[in-house]
Amino acid sequence: MMGPFIPLNILALLLYAASAAGYGAGLVLDAKNAPIADNRLRLAGLARPLLLMGIGVQVAATGAWCVSTHLSPFAAEYGTLSVLAWILALALAAADLKYHITAVNAVAMPVACLILFWGLMHSDRNPDETSLLKSQAISVHVLCILTSFALFALAFGCACCYLLQHRLLKSRSVRPFLRRLPPLATLDTVAYQATAFGLPLLAVGIGLGIVYMAKDRPGLTPMQWIFDPHNFIAFTLLFLYALYIVARLLFGWRGVRLQYILVAGLVLTLALYMVPNVTHHFQARSTSVSGA
Repeated sequence: MMGPFIPLNILALLLYAASAAGYGAGLVLDAKNAPIADNRLRLAGLARPLLLMGIGVQVAATGAWCVSTHLSPFAAEYGTLSVLAWILALALAAADLKYHITAVNAVAMPVACLILFWGLMHSDRNPDETSLLKSQAISVHVLCILTSFALFALAFGCACCYLLQHRLLKSRSVRPFLRRLPPLATLDTVAYQATAFGLPLLAVGIGLGIVYMAKDRPGLTPMQWIFDPHNFIAFTLLFLYALYIVARLLFGWRGVRLQYILVAGLVLTLALYMVPNVTHHFQARSTSVSGA
């Protein structure tokens, strides 16, 4: 299905890709006294404006979708992934504005590009027009899940940069771009804050799914619902990020082992999208990312 939202999201994808290239250039071309330093600074300086422009274009694309289809963007896999890419881009822009984490955006912006590209690849699928997807509670359910996923992706980017910098420092390998990596303390702080906000959103999203299951699926036993592969991974994901918070706050964990938890968390998040989902009423694949 074709509409004004498709060209707008293609434009947003191009802006995100250019922004990712700018952030990447600012990271890897930062060689001291390099003759291309001025060009690097100009290219890297465009990364943030391009990211903000992409976010604005996606707002217009989502609005165009809602106006032209009279449906929630969550009624199709394309719309759901588009919103996920937008939320991730928004989280990265906010973190960059506050902490100037160019290196993290160089890692995480390609993830937003891939999500939006994958959504565009499925834009020809018809949306699901079931009455369930018109429910505000279901929209809040999916939005909470998607926002938590975006925050976990931000934490993943911080964890990757943390592990890279830790490895370089431990091996005493001085690389030109090492100066562009944020301090380990900054990376750890941003990862923690992203997880601290993402975890309750994930819990709320799963909780709304449980309420819906209890209300509208009386024939489904709790054990059937919990051990559905999709839902089981969602609970495992919730437990993993709760473990991260508990290990940090109660057991005083710091450093590398916490970052590995965040890396494993994004792997589980991807698995949550890929595994089959048989307990939801709505059958569109788009809602299979909802997590409960």
